[in-house]
Amino acid sequence: MESAGLLERIEEWSVDQLRGYCAHHHPEDYQLIDVRQLQRYEKERLPGSLWIPAEELPTRLDKLSTDKTTIVYCDQGALSRAAAQILVKSGFSDVHILQGGVHAWQYGFSTGMPHQVYGPLINADKAEDQAVIAWAMEETARRFYLEMADRLDEPDVAALFAELAEAEDHHKATLKALWEALAGCLAADGFPASPLSTSGIMEGGIDLDEALKWAEQSSTAKIIDFAMAMELSAYDHYLYLQRNSDNPDSKRLFEVMADEERAHLRELGKSLEKIRGL
Repeated sequence: MESAGLLERIEEWSVDQLRGYCAHHHPEDYQLIDVRQLQRYEKERLPGSLWIPAEELPTRLDKLSTDKTTIVYCDQGALSRAAAQILVKSGFSDVHILQGGVHAWQYGFSTGMPHQVYGPLINADKAEDQAVIAWAMEETARRFYLEMADRLDEPDVAALFAELAEAEDHHKATLKALWEALAGCLAADGFPASPLSTSGIMEGGIDLDEALKWAEQSSTAKIIDFAMAMELSAYDHYLYLQRNSDNPDSKRLFEVMADEERAHLRELGKSLEKIRGL
């Protein structure tokens, strides 16, 4: 679905780099996109920015120019990276993210995020193999959400992560049933026993152990922001599968799963607003 070369085209800009660029270019020459929730955008935003919430970005690409320099930002940096990857995969030629997001713009430094969040690692042509990879990423995401549900002190946020973990279980069952329908046989015990399963990689392509270690030192708001980046990658992933599936039943299934991931994004956004007192 994408190569390392595509991902390398996403360059992080420091606050000074972005300020300098904006000072020497007319606003019509570039696109500065804020992918946060509306309340955050209304409260504080970068001058000249365009608001496109993360959950709407994959379906609003036709409103943007693929040829203009495009800079994406969020609160901390994880969500904007996931959004930037969607833009690059969709043919945008010059894409950047603001390192550290609005926090760095305000305070002059980045709070730090886990290793770069990459897009879904889908390099398989067969629908059965795509289902296996998606199943494995849903499983690792489930494990991350369960850990967060156990660790976090805020009851409402912990309950939301528990619900997300349950949703991942539902997605796993759906993907397993899809694999069986496509393969024409029942899955063996230990499904999916395949090198395509990308064990230990979550939605968004980040290593589970790395994410868990990072979360130990992170605030609840940063963890939610990171979860939104994962869900945005998953949303884009299922949209891609839906658009490229030749099987009507698979197409409909992936459409439903994309809608569910989009709903997760919205719920996480609401939780983030509540944590920040908006």
